[in-house]
Amino acid sequence: WGINCPVVPGLMCINAYPGFKKMTKFCKTRVTEDLENKMEELKDDGPAVKAFGVEFGTKICQELIKCGAPGLHFYTLNLEKVVYGIMDKLGLSEEGGLAGKSNEADAATMQAVGSAWAREGDKVKTPFGKGTLSEVRSGCGVIVMDDWTLAGGQKPKAYLRQDSYEKDM
Repeated sequence: WGINCPVVPGLMCINAYPGFKKMTKFCKTRVTEDLENKMEELKDDGPAVKAFGVEFGTKICQELIKCGAPGLHFYTLNLEKVVYGIMDKLGLSEEGGLAGKSNEADAATMQAVGSAWAREGDKVKTPFGKGTLSEVRSGCGVIVMDDWTLAGGQKPKAYLRQDSYEKDM
């Protein structure tokens, strides 16, 4: 094929059902029927999805290593728990493992928007101006609009779909 340099596979791990659905749609990724069915089965159980993500990711990594991959690159998206679990299962972690050291306490306040994750308190751009992400709800973000002021000095809130705003870098 004319490729004369090492190719390091990049892995985006399964962390949550909504992220799995969003990324497979966005990237036009084809998944096996077995994987699709398993994710549908687990979709309402966040911890079970993460545990499955560790098991599935470990199997994929073992196959890649067996086939001669020179290394593995993980796209964590600031969610390290599954990657730590995979590293532990592969025996690549320090003694005592990494999974127990994971702190995803802010995971519930993170939402993928634009090309970056936005957390509560982050500045975001919307079609209506700039604002601050004040709350993450299922499928939408509550944004306090910084550019507008109502009577009495109140700031209006916008309730926008996650694809309607992006992190203001």
